[in-house]
Order: sequence, then structure tokens, then C-alpha cells
Amino acid sequence: MIEGIVGSVIGAVIIAAGVYLRRWVKRGDPLAVTGEVLVPKAWEMALPSDDVLPQRVPQDKRTYAAMYRLLRQRGAADFKATTARLLVENRTEQPLTITNIKVHKQQVGEPFSAVWVRYPPAGAAGAVVLDFLLDEPIPEAWAAAYEDSIGRLTRSGSRPYFDDNFITLSPGESQSLLITGRAESARCSWWLVIEVVQGGKRRVVNVVPEGGALLTSGAPAGGFGRQLEWSWYEGEDASFVPPPWLT
Repeated sequence: MIEGIVGSVIGAVIIAAGVYLRRWVKRGDPLAVTGEVLVPKAWEMALPSDDVLPQRVPQDKRTYAAMYRLLRQRGAADFKATTARLLVENRTEQPLTITNIKVHKQQVGEPFSAVWVRYPPAGAAGAVVLDFLLDEPIPEAWAAAYEDSIGRLTRSGSRPYFDDNFITLSPGESQSLLITGRAESARCSWWLVIEVVQGGKRRVVNVVPEGGALLTSGAPAGGFGRQLEWSWYEGEDASFVPPPWLT
């Protein structure tokens, strides 16, 4: 049960907006956490070098999710935002309260600037999320909502979410959480830290993806060396080409 001023902010689902890239599970006492990185149908990525772009893209890697996975495995970062969905479950016999969710920043550096790549939109849906700004020294969770697309995010409220809210899970109860980490001018690898209280005792649960930390890169101060998009709309002749506004 979510308690506080904003009663329905965290219980959010993206409808037909993306699929999970990888799933990770954190089991144990007192909280079980299942997570998945969401891939929007229209995405943008920042590349550290031209070598990250494959010379040839196999046919089975040309959909938006497969293409995203391919570039991420080759070292690309999400451009400006990474979104993950968590399912937290109380597997004990006592009520459990989540008092805060934080970001652990593993590494911070200059944004990738070699190449910007996008997968052009073919439709997207809105969602409600908790938003972290990774540029801040200690990012805090804010209530937020996507407006008309997966790329337009607006915060709500005048204070961080957990200043006025908490989440209580009865024994066996689970709750879906949607988290977005954004970077404007920095590059950051990160994971989540969930603070809980149960039976008067405080605990910390680190939620680290099985494949390693999440990676998000903001806009480089000097711009990108190249800007490209995957021309899926050309069918068999699809390739990496300059976006329409550059031609």
C-alpha cells in the first residue's frame, strides 16, 4: 500500500511503450526485488566512438529492442534517460515499509560525444514515474509523468517524493515501481538502493542489475561528432543515416 500525499504515483505501467532488455532478481530477507530495463520504441543513445557502430547489422538485430541491445552491449549509453521497472515483494510474515529509494552512482564522467544515434518513433505511450536527476550530487526521487511521449518528462510536487510518502507492504504483498534516471550534462553508471523499515529495524537493499550498472549519458558540451538514425522505414535497405533535419 502506498501512503502519503501522492497516492498513485508509483503504481505505474508502460502500455505498449517498450520491452525489457534484461531482468535481474534480488532475493532474500526482507525484500525481493525483480527489475527490468525498459526499451522505448523510439530511443536515443550516445556512443563513445565510431567503432561502437557495427559495420553490418544482422536481420535479427534490426528491431528497436534488438538494435538497442546490440549497441548497449558494444558500449553505448542511454542518451539523457534510463527507465527501469521494479517489482518489490515482502516475503516475510511482518509488514514492511519502504522509506526511501536512492541512486548509487558508481562512476561519473564526461558525456559520450562521438556519435548520437536514434531509432525513429513509430508510436509511444505515456507513463507515470519516479524521476532521479543524476547530475545532482545526491539524486532524490521526485514524482513525475510522461506527457505526450516517452521522451517528454515533467516533475510534479514541490518536494522529493519520499519527503511526504512511503510504501507499506503487507506480508506477501507486491508493488510495481517505475524509475527513471536522467542525465543532462554528465555520464553516470548507477543502480538503486532501497531503504526499508521492518519490526523497528532499518535495512538497506542494493538493487544491482545482473549485467552490471545502468549507464546514462547527458549532452556533451561541444556536441556530437556525428548524428545518425537507423532507417528502419527503408525495409531491407535500412542503415545508419543522418536524421532528416541534417539533410
